[in-house]
Amino acid sequence: MDKQTFFTEYKTVLIAGIAVLVLAVVLLVNFLVSTKSLSFVVGADSFNAGDSFQIRWAAKNISRVGIVLFNGDEAQWIIQNYPGAAGKYTWNSDPYQAAGADYRIAVFEYPWKNGNLIAYSPVPITIVGQKYVSCEDYSVELLWPHLSDAYSNIHRVFATSSSYSGDMGGIDGADAICAKEAEKLGYSGNYVAFLGTDEKSASERIAKNGVFVEAAPAGTLTEGKSCHRLVARDLQNLLDITRAENNLAKFQLSDSLYKALGNAWYGRRTAAVKTECLPIARKGVADAFSASYNCQDWTVDKKQIYSNLSAEADLIRCYNESGKRVQANYYGAIAASFDLEGSYMLDGDTCDSAHKLLCVEQ
Repeated sequence: MDKQTFFTEYKTVLIAGIAVLVLAVVLLVNFLVSTKSLSFVVGADSFNAGDSFQIRWAAKNISRVGIVLFNGDEAQWIIQNYPGAAGKYTWNSDPYQAAGADYRIAVFEYPWKNGNLIAYSPVPITIVGQKYVSCEDYSVELLWPHLSDAYSNIHRVFATSSSYSGDMGGIDGADAICAKEAEKLGYSGNYVAFLGTDEKSASERIAKNGVFVEAAPAGTLTEGKSCHRLVARDLQNLLDITRAENNLAKFQLSDSLYKALGNAWYGRRTAAVKTECLPIARKGVADAFSASYNCQDWTVDKKQIYSNLSAEADLIRCYNESGKRVQANYYGAIAASFDLEGSYMLDGDTCDSAHKLLCVEQ
């Protein structure tokens, strides 16, 4: 077959073949151009709240993306309607961002609709603590002074979670209770009970200098220090916080500490307080007096010395409001309670009662 005949007979076939080839090339190019893909590029898996954090992804044929932070079922926007071709976004996280070890980040084709691509961070992301430059941030946020635990001569204060009768094994036993509860709560340092005995008042037993703050931290700083709510600027101020006529305690203290201090043993708070003839006001008994202000130095959990008194009973004599001499027939100590207005007051309670302890770091 000569060349002319070949081209004449197969011309249609050749044209059809070329057309098929061109179509295939067009379809391939169109496929390659139109195919979309989106993947998350693994980076750092932890950062401090308040720090910047770079989010990276690989996107193909995706015009815009949105980025969301997940924690369980909760989600919050990081950025919306961001160029997909950028491939990265630096997120300046909120200093108040809640800490957590199970965060995920999702980058998705924006705006979201069914069928759009989405890529999740393949590993959990940890956000470490709240970041504060100083405790002034807490002071402003919570409208009350907060101090760092690195503050000079600072003493932390807390109330025990449990209540105890007047028999705590003596003052050493009360101190041991504070030490045990401090350890349970994770508070380092040496804690003693803010309790007075016949020999030493509560204010004489604790550190004289420095400021007093709540032991439970309000939050942490970037360098690992913690911020604590101010309780008292000095020892006298601490006594004012716990005295009967103080009406500002509810404003000055956190709610939990305020409630606890309205149910606490104190005994002799200052050296000027007497050690005997304490009026017992809580039991509704007329002319009830205790021979001690501190449950016999915190070794007694009884209420009454005798149920039936004889005139010859060898008991301390006290004077009631009318000037009449009566026998001190109760075991009692000074404790705090709430009055009808919701402020706490100091009065005598019998040693079979149960109250919390105020523990102070030394």
